[in-house]
Amino acid sequence: MSVVVANAGCGGARMPFRAGRVDATVAGPAGVPEPQTPINTTLATFAKAGFSQGEMISLVACGHTLGGVHSRNNPHITGLDPSPDTVTKFDSTFDDFDNRIATEYVRGNTSNPLVVGRNETLNSDKHIFSSDGNKTIRDLGCTKNGFRTACADVFTRMIDTVPSAVQLTEPVEPVDIKPYVTLALSGNGSLAFSGWVRVRTTEGAGRDTGDLAVHLSFADRGGEGSAVVPATLDDGGATYGLWGETFAWYQFETAISAASGISSFLNNGSGFPLDDSLVYQEASSCVNRTSVNNERTFTVTAAVLKERAADPVTMDVVRLVRRSEAIHRRLDVESVELVATGDEESGYALFQAQVQLATSGWSTSFDLALGGEKEVRVDFLKTQACPRV
Repeated sequence: MSVVVANAGCGGARMPFRAGRVDATVAGPAGVPEPQTPINTTLATFAKAGFSQGEMISLVACGHTLGGVHSRNNPHITGLDPSPDTVTKFDSTFDDFDNRIATEYVRGNTSNPLVVGRNETLNSDKHIFSSDGNKTIRDLGCTKNGFRTACADVFTRMIDTVPSAVQLTEPVEPVDIKPYVTLALSGNGSLAFSGWVRVRTTEGAGRDTGDLAVHLSFADRGGEGSAVVPATLDDGGATYGLWGETFAWYQFETAISAASGISSFLNNGSGFPLDDSLVYQEASSCVNRTSVNNERTFTVTAAVLKERAADPVTMDVVRLVRRSEAIHRRLDVESVELVATGDEESGYALFQAQVQLATSGWSTSFDLALGGEKEVRVDFLKTQACPRV
């Protein structure tokens, strides 16, 4: 996703994102080409990863359309002193995602330190660009839009190259109308049904917040009824997606009888199941602000319909573990059983668990699950700090 976001943020052409990648647990094989690597070795390295000569040239050119080489890390390439750190740019528009990296090379007026450096052995861009007689780099220099499209294509090829056992999804596209709902036992014999509806209002979508009415309707636990809940436009303004998408947000909140409950809701004609057998009690769940031995206590509370109270209730919490071999922390999932507190409310039994989280990783995610013949899940929950007292 970082490649897709960076490409969009830098002005690149639209590229798809497919989910499903699996984090590596160990380092891959060494062998990323260095500037001094012979061109035949570089070609073989890219070929081993499944990239053609033209794709190799495109990847290097697209990667070098921005930025440059730092003298602090590479004085032998820039020919400048390490201090103060000086950046020798790859092209004259180093902060613009354009095709100057190609056109300036073809015209012979480039300042790219990996093309015109004093040490010919280190001029890796020159060796790569010229490896097919300059055919690919000339094609990349034809038009700015063509360059951006070619870069989006080869970047997509790069991030979609995954191990054979990994199955990526179809490209993820923005949903026109997307509800975000929460359900909580709120006392007085009721369930609080609340949330947001995100509506895509991008130009051409045919939706104008000035005359748009948004509402949800829901059915009770037995599947009966169609109570309507209006949603009001949030005055916080629009939000924006990667490719110029705009979204308006509508907020809703209503009380539902805990005795009759809810089984599904409709939004924009689409039906969504919502099983109220398991309810996350956010107001009674938080991470203690006080650290003891570099750990904080996380308390999680859930409400379970009394007729399902004999079924197991568990939490899968993600632990963020620091590791020496990588910058990013490892994600370890731990399953924790919630136990009945003995308290009951409005036809629900309360369950609770406490777990110690590292102070450096207390902000994390977790899922709740109710086992038994019919599993019920509440996924993608986030820990929150306890209120200040």
